[in-house]
Formats: sequence, C-alpha cells, structure tokens
Amino acid sequence: MLPGKIPPEVLKRIIFSNLGTKDDDILLGPGIGQDASVIRVGDSVIIASTDPITGSIEDIGWLAVHVNANDIATFGVEPRWFLTSIMLPAGTLESELERIMNQIHEAAEPLGISVAGGHTEITEKLQNPIIAGFMIGVCKEGEYVTSSGAKEGDSIIMTKTAAIEGTAILAAEGYDYLQKRINESTIKSARSLRNQISVVPEGIAAMKTGYITAMHDPTEGGLSGGLHEIADASGVGFRVDFEKIPIDNASREICNILDVNFMELISSGCMLLTCNSENVNSVLEAIQAVGIEATVIGRIISDSNHRVVIDSMDERALDRPITDALWDALKKIKSP
Repeated sequence: MLPGKIPPEVLKRIIFSNLGTKDDDILLGPGIGQDASVIRVGDSVIIASTDPITGSIEDIGWLAVHVNANDIATFGVEPRWFLTSIMLPAGTLESELERIMNQIHEAAEPLGISVAGGHTEITEKLQNPIIAGFMIGVCKEGEYVTSSGAKEGDSIIMTKTAAIEGTAILAAEGYDYLQKRINESTIKSARSLRNQISVVPEGIAAMKTGYITAMHDPTEGGLSGGLHEIADASGVGFRVDFEKIPIDNASREICNILDVNFMELISSGCMLLTCNSENVNSVLEAIQAVGIEATVIGRIISDSNHRVVIDSMDERALDRPITDALWDALKKIKSP
C-alpha cells in the first residue's frame, strides 16, 4: 500500500469488519469520511478523534494539537482534552522533547485545551519523531453535526484557502530546496500559513447559525479527498467550480515548483461545510464575523456517482486521490 490513508475499500474489508463488541452507546463509529466518533455517556455525548503526525518534524507538536482539535470542531463542538503518544528515535536529545512539548502547550492553551495524559518513549528503528494524538470534546446529545448530513441542493462552502497544512509543511521541511528556487518572502509567507491551521473558530461560529447540514476537515488527500469523503459519508455527489476555489499565492508557487496538484495536498486549516442554499449568506456572514474568509465553491447533487469539477466551461470527473501529494513532494525536497 502507498503512504497515507488506507484506501476506502481496504477500510471496509479489513478495518470495519473487526470492531470488537457492538455497543449501542456508540452513536457514530468508524466510517468513510467521518472525522470522529460520537459516544453517549449518560445525558451527554463525547466526540473523540485520533490522528497522527508523520509528515512533519519541524512543527510536529503544533500540528498534533490542531489537526486533532479540528476533527472535534467539525462537529461544531469545542475540543477540550488532548492525549498524546510521542515516539522518538534513539539518540533524541532532551531539548528536542522540550521543543515538541512547548509546541503542544502553545497550540493547546489559546484553544482552552488541556493535555490530559499520554505516553512518551524512545523507539528503536524509528528515523523521525511520530506523534499520535487523541482529542475529546463533550456536548449534549443532538447538539452536534456530522459529515453525513449533506443533502441535494445544499451549497458547499470552503473556508480560507486550499493546501494550507501541506504548504506550511513543505516550506518548513524543504527550506534548503526551496530557497534556491523561489524568493525568501514566498517561503516566509508559506511558513506563516501554519497560523491558519485551526478550524475551531469557524466550526463553532457556523454551528451557532443552526443551518449547517455537514462539516468536514479535508486532511490527507487534500480538497479532492475531502470532497469525496463528505460525499461518501452523505451518500451524495457534487459539482464544484474549480475557478472559485481559493488558493494562497505562496501555495500556488510552491505547488508549481514541486509539480504538486494543490487539490490533493493535505489541507488542514480549511473546512468544508454544507447548508441549505437559502441560508448560505447567513453562514458566510457568521464565519466572516470571526475574521475568516469563506467561499461558496459548489453544490451537492443527489447522484452519488456524479462528482465533478467545472473548469473553463468543461466538466470532468474529480478523481479520488490515491495518496496525498505531500509524500512525493517530501521525497523530492529531501533527495540528494
């Protein structure tokens, strides 16, 4: 198998058929396009998610908090508790562990997230640090939204720009490669995109409108993968206007230099939302009121096999990414 997410057909065949004891308090369990699980505990529910950081070294602690917090925010719920397993290569200095933990603290504190536990170890045969994060939020039953509620005719909203996380990772990990090919200000601008990784503000603001039918965080596989995942979860199709998809100039330049399809580059930091088209302006205004740009990029259609992008008056099927574009790009910037 290729690096990155396991393909949907393998998930269905191997993962989803081996899930232990059935529990009626699991209101939402593992599924294609689902960002987290929903578990009933008394009168409340917990929203629980886990994600690793494997493609970044420079920002690994920072990203671990934010990508897991984002999964909770896609339910319209504030992330509250973070647990993490930190695995470090043999020979790692204490100063490296301190750097990672400083990043975790600096990412968690402004979002009101507490580090509730975890595990830390030196792992033989490991070449780079790996963090597996676990985030929890809590709310009352019914006071959340999932990625599976998109309906025919809904508008598709995208926040910020495409390829945010991938651009920031490539700017950090590939500095030596890129600084010979593009100007320093572009690299600095790309690096600063890390500050847009959180989707907690827009997730909470959008939820408060009461108009959201689905939310999803497009991570590995980028915007293309995210659109397919929200369609998978909801059993629908989509038509997306390629020319309306916003992309930062630094992202575009780095993707061009590395011959990367920005639509398939990991995109934590932007969020996909759907709502009834009659209410779309109210949702846009709510998101923009917290200082975040939001754009209508397409519409949900009923035919789940019809997933297309419109480009210069031409309509073509939007391919599902086989793997994230990040992996080939990292090989290129790190090759001798």
